[in-house]
Amino acid sequence: MNEFLRKKWEMAGLADDYIFNKVMLDYDICLEVLRRILPDLHIKKIKLPNNQQEFAIAPDAKSVRFDIYTTDEQGNHYDIEMQVADHHNIAKRIRYYQTASSMEAYDKGQPYEQADDSYVIFFCNFDPFQLGQQRYVLHKHIDEIPEQIIEDGQTDILFNVPSLRHDVDPKMQAFLDMIAQREVEATDPLVVKLKERIAVVKRNRKWRSEYMRRSVYEMDQEMREKKIREGERRIRDGKREILEGKRELQKGKRELLEGKREIQKSKREIKEGQDRLKEKEQLIQEREQKLHENQQTIIKISIEAMRALNIDKTTIKKEIKEKFDLSDKEIKDYFAE
Repeated sequence: MNEFLRKKWEMAGLADDYIFNKVMLDYDICLEVLRRILPDLHIKKIKLPNNQQEFAIAPDAKSVRFDIYTTDEQGNHYDIEMQVADHHNIAKRIRYYQTASSMEAYDKGQPYEQADDSYVIFFCNFDPFQLGQQRYVLHKHIDEIPEQIIEDGQTDILFNVPSLRHDVDPKMQAFLDMIAQREVEATDPLVVKLKERIAVVKRNRKWRSEYMRRSVYEMDQEMREKKIREGERRIRDGKREILEGKRELQKGKRELLEGKREIQKSKREIKEGQDRLKEKEQLIQEREQKLHENQQTIIKISIEAMRALNIDKTTIKKEIKEKFDLSDKEIKDYFAE
């Protein structure tokens, strides 16, 4: 026998769903637990508890397997579940269990008002709604009038087993303490029966073997699910990386396109600048040509004026050269005409 599984079996208590199921199969224990959960119903007797009863709402619908299922003398239906781990789906899970249980409450041809009441009871090894309550009782109500409960015959009850609030009555608290393996009053008849029943379960070799096989299967299943989750995580990461890569590629394409546009814009601006520069150069040349022509005209007029005054040629050349800052060649050209 695997040492780990052997120790697990020896340490397992009511918080283990397998042990819980086998213990709750005891008629007296199941009846007393229901009486403590629902004292106002005054339950006198129940049908022999059924372990792992399976229901399917429709041929193609998801089936549900109840941990403990029974009915009382008034026809009320009870589904009792032990929830070991928090899979963060408790509300939807309760809804489906209640639906399956409620289907059993409607006989064919029976009027709706004669349908039996249905109770789904969850013992959770965690706070199912993270609101700090020790017990949660769920009914439908009208949103606009929250205090108005809809009496549809469905009741969901959830216990936060680790809670230390002690908001339930002492008898119910004793049962919760037994599940949580806390210290309990040994004189409580239910506590005595529970301890005796747990000892009987632990001595049952068939159940021990079944527990081992189930534990191995669950560990294998957990490992497979872990690998599947890891694979799914890697796929998600890969998809994110691909998507991020596509985004980066699109961003790069946009930046490249923007760069090309900037280059084209720069080319246009350079060409426009060159065109403007050419226009300015041409304008300067035209202005210089005009100034040159104007200067030539002025020089010629000045020479003619000084000649008219009978000023000698040498003096005229000297005067024109100094006044207009001309070279000897330019002076020579004017007087060669």
